[in-house]
Amino acid sequence: MCEVQRHGLIWEKDLMRNVYGATEEEIAGIPYTCEYDIPGKINHKDPGINISIKVTNNSNTVCMADCLRIYDSVGRKVPVHMTVVEYKQDDATNNKKLVKITEVNLTYSRSLLFGTLTRKQIEELDKAVKAVPQKRSPTPAEHEHMYAIRNKIQELSGAIKFNIKCNSTQSRLQCSFNKYQEFLKANPRRVIAMSINGNFRGGRVREEVESGRRVFTKKPDS
Repeated sequence: MCEVQRHGLIWEKDLMRNVYGATEEEIAGIPYTCEYDIPGKINHKDPGINISIKVTNNSNTVCMADCLRIYDSVGRKVPVHMTVVEYKQDDATNNKKLVKITEVNLTYSRSLLFGTLTRKQIEELDKAVKAVPQKRSPTPAEHEHMYAIRNKIQELSGAIKFNIKCNSTQSRLQCSFNKYQEFLKANPRRVIAMSINGNFRGGRVREEVESGRRVFTKKPDS
């Protein structure tokens, strides 16, 4: 992991240990392919509730993961919460400073996030993206085909935005929570807890992490 991305892991581990009470052994035993950052069985704060941890410097945008996985996760009655750490970059000190921590209940929130979309409609876009070999960029025809489908289903979606990641190194469909603050205001009962400092749900996470600004290298057709 590059240095400027370590802040996310640091805050994630603080939450795991100090807020949700996971032990070092339990954390080490989480499979790499696990659907959640904190499986419900090692959530000692709220046993049985799965936790997904996200870190963002954009108060209204939270990068999620594979679209179909998220669609499935928020459509089941299996309890799932998302804990989001918002931060701001201080270039003068080369630090990232915590702004807010929010835990929100996303259990059975599919219609709020994905609107009227069906899994089949998302699968169509996912298939079009993955049809492009990962070792080359999409052709103009492939690019047009993918984005035509994306634009069509985006109109039917709720708070979720579909992000095509297709270039010379990857061919995958991701999604982001692009109306995060609007979602919180419209669904206050889904907010479990909120803090504007490192004290959160009876635990403590650090308020500042030494880390430079992340620089993205834009790839064609991404």
